[in-house]
Amino acid sequence: MDKTAYLSVYDKTGIEEFAKGLSELGFAVYASGSTYKLLAEAGIEAEEVRYSPPVPYSVLKALSGRFPAVSENGVELPAFYVVAANLYPIASIVGQEEFALEELSNYLDQSNSAVLRAAARDFTNVITVASPVDYGPVLRALKEDGGLEPEIKKQLASRAWQYLAAYDATIAQYLSETGNLLGDEVVISLKKVADLDYGENRHQRAAFYALSGARPRGLNAARVHAGENFNLNHYLDLDTAFELAMEFEEPVCAVAKHARPSGLCAGATLPECLRGALRADPAGAVGGTAAFNRQLDADTAGLLKEAFIESVVAPGYSPDALRILRTKEGLRVLELGAPVLSPREVELHSVAGGVLIEDKDNVLLSSEPACVTRRRPSEAEMRSLLLAWRAVKYAKTYAVVLAEGNTVIAVSAAESSTYDAVRGAVWKMRERRSILPGAGPLVMAADAALPLKTLQAALAGGVTAVIQPGGWQDDEDCAQLCDARGAAMLLAGIRHFRH
Repeated sequence: MDKTAYLSVYDKTGIEEFAKGLSELGFAVYASGSTYKLLAEAGIEAEEVRYSPPVPYSVLKALSGRFPAVSENGVELPAFYVVAANLYPIASIVGQEEFALEELSNYLDQSNSAVLRAAARDFTNVITVASPVDYGPVLRALKEDGGLEPEIKKQLASRAWQYLAAYDATIAQYLSETGNLLGDEVVISLKKVADLDYGENRHQRAAFYALSGARPRGLNAARVHAGENFNLNHYLDLDTAFELAMEFEEPVCAVAKHARPSGLCAGATLPECLRGALRADPAGAVGGTAAFNRQLDADTAGLLKEAFIESVVAPGYSPDALRILRTKEGLRVLELGAPVLSPREVELHSVAGGVLIEDKDNVLLSSEPACVTRRRPSEAEMRSLLLAWRAVKYAKTYAVVLAEGNTVIAVSAAESSTYDAVRGAVWKMRERRSILPGAGPLVMAADAALPLKTLQAALAGGVTAVIQPGGWQDDEDCAQLCDARGAAMLLAGIRHFRH
């Protein structure tokens, strides 16, 4: 083993201690650029390696075993046994709102990228260190054992390749925002945001990752004001509830549990919205997440303090509201601005042996819904239909949503047929109508085209207006049935399946 080391790092964390430790072990230390300058200022002996950007040919020549290798300042370079290098933090740069595409080439680190690849390629002979967290273990192994076991060298090389892959993928992701995200090859780099308490069940491990280099658009940008111990289910509910709330321009409260809406109410004030959303499904709201599309005030916070809600998310909070909410034990309080959606965002679905990728369902209505009945929905019915249509977009397929006035009063989701979904919604509605005062006509939204039998069950349950995707063989019969019963029906021309 030749006691030689080459150090060239952007992240200077721990590099002085690492270089000093190597010197004390008898290593000849070589360094470049700002790393050499830092070591010299710290009084640590090192040989300066100069080269002309963008690629340090002399270092690469030494790592490849081709000699003589001489730097531009005349320093002869040996075969290096230890190489420590890391790259410019490109993810933190491209994620900034003010960053411009034209600036990207100025930040790409070709030099240390090439050095890391060359070192990791020869992992049987070279100790490749890409992260400061490995400095200590490497020094201890060199001091105590005189070197590293082949398996440890392989692990370090693997980390270097992963580090390089994440770097390259971050750049590809950034550029793909202007390209095709469903191409023949898709690279994804993820950066851990937080470890979670558990996954969907307590025996499953889980963590929250953000797309590396992506501009903050969602829960990765949330500010946590109170609460801790998030699990995977909390994030699924937060995502569902907040995206649903952000579908509305008027004040609204959306309550979600198990990644589907259980209550929704739009009103003049947030307290009114919260009361309506909780009354819609009191049992379904227990342990759920409440989302708002307005800054939360003290009155709403006071109501939330008395409700069995585990998480709340809003674009902002008044000081008094935060003070009240922080006194509620176990409540998770998050602040999240309105999401800035890219038209090319995608959804990922894990399956055995691969991943399914699709465009994100960002379209509520592709065109004005077509009225196919003689009677058009009244103004009151239309308001309720649009409320129900937004809610059904976030419910699991097959789904049906019943609404009255400005409130969803029943959600039936994840059924095997639309008929079962309607029967479930009507059953829930009848049970709750003794609690909820009638607020106007009863309307229904369905996420799938309705067979005639399903529509018959809905009209028998008291529904007076329907919005559904259409496109089924029973569309004409359904319109005729509505005409016979004096009901109104809209065909949206777009469906919102959610699995």
